[in-house]
Amino acid sequence: MTKPSAFKLSLTATLSAALFATLLPATPVAAAAPAPVSIQVQAPALSVDASVQIAAKKIQRNPAKDDVFVNKKYPLSPKKYAPKTVAIQGSNVRLRSSAAKAYNKMAKAAAKDGVKIRAVSGYRSYNRQAELFNYYTRIYGKSYASRISAVPGTSEHQTGLAIDVGNANGACGLQACFANTPVGKWVGKNSHKYGFIMRYGKGQESVTGYSYEPWHFRYLGTSLAKNYKSSGAKSLEAYYGVSGSSPKNNTKNAKGTARTTANLNMRTGAGTGNRVLLTIPRGKSVQLTGSKKSGWYQVRYSSRTGWVSGKYLSSISMPSKPKKESKKSTPKQNTSNAKSAKTSANLNMRTGVGTSHRVVLTIPQGKKVAIRGAKKSGWYPVKYAGKNGWVSGTYLRSFSSSTHSPKSSDPKSSSSASKKTIANLNMRSGAGTSKRVILTIPKGKKVSIRGAKKSGWYPVKYAGKNGWVSGKYLR
Repeated sequence: MTKPSAFKLSLTATLSAALFATLLPATPVAAAAPAPVSIQVQAPALSVDASVQIAAKKIQRNPAKDDVFVNKKYPLSPKKYAPKTVAIQGSNVRLRSSAAKAYNKMAKAAAKDGVKIRAVSGYRSYNRQAELFNYYTRIYGKSYASRISAVPGTSEHQTGLAIDVGNANGACGLQACFANTPVGKWVGKNSHKYGFIMRYGKGQESVTGYSYEPWHFRYLGTSLAKNYKSSGAKSLEAYYGVSGSSPKNNTKNAKGTARTTANLNMRTGAGTGNRVLLTIPRGKSVQLTGSKKSGWYQVRYSSRTGWVSGKYLSSISMPSKPKKESKKSTPKQNTSNAKSAKTSANLNMRTGVGTSHRVVLTIPQGKKVAIRGAKKSGWYPVKYAGKNGWVSGTYLRSFSSSTHSPKSSDPKSSSSASKKTIANLNMRSGAGTSKRVILTIPKGKKVSIRGAKKSGWYPVKYAGKNGWVSGKYLR
């Protein structure tokens, strides 16, 4: 197997572009690796509703196959597998031949409907993925980086079968809002007809291990993609009956436990008229949420939540006074009049109360946020870096009732000591293009000016980071 050729672009420029929908793929290898032996893992053979098709399929592990299954728990074998790739028409994005042909066909169909799809990113080598993951880790920390980027050897992009798409005008590039754009809506509705599925769905992070990515599409082949679509499964993990990741807090809200006495269907509601989500094997332990209705219990199992008949549960243990547990977890500190607080972890700010809402930005650990109003269901309305949103109170500490607001929320100071970027702008470690790039600030973002101008460069602060930017691109 020949090695990939060296990148012509600097690592700094390449990684910065990756953040804003201009990611260029690594130069492909000249020859494919020797075809590995086909390995298949049999998912648990459970009795499930045929319309859902969960846990009833063999999992393809041969990376040379279009239906190879890859996630954090199912890495590629070999880890540095490198396929033969071809260029997408009119771009330098590369995919395996089968995926490229399907994409070109899909793009032509979209164009006939008046929708212009842009290919943003395709094949990435093992080494390229390592560079990206290490970059995100330096910027955000390993925990958050693993939610938005794959560890090398576990990336679908490395198979040459995954593509990130966008709008021709770059609107909402690699952002959740892409789903509501013309291209986002079209591919979300039609991609399965051409063999692609949206791989990382909304609200599925606990299953897939990744944040919502409406721009990331995986080629499976038309037959499998159509079967997946008609199955109603919300993730490829659910379709195969395997778990993508094991969240540390998946028992946080459990109110009790029980054990199944038979292979037991978990349904979307209390009653046999509701759809089957999955089948829990006999003898398995399930977590009780505390909700019970007409002899049915709401339970959690394998990262899914649903309802099961109490007839097939034994060793049921439910606290008689579940409210006491919630009182213990309530901070003793009086937060009713708090005006600010500090984050105790890298904390997602969302558009509403609850993890189902879109992430606005991630606030770094130890940062001060301004509290804008009353607590709601354990969440606080806050302001940080000029953005308003909601954060979970579980990850806030050092509440303060001081009436002094953070400088970023002071209209007078922000107008006199801040500027906006007029282009995607590199923040560097010093004044000059020879200095290391810390991060790239998107066009139209507000930055805080921290001091005096030096040789045409300004010291600024953005997203919790300090650095220097060229004054040519500020207004």
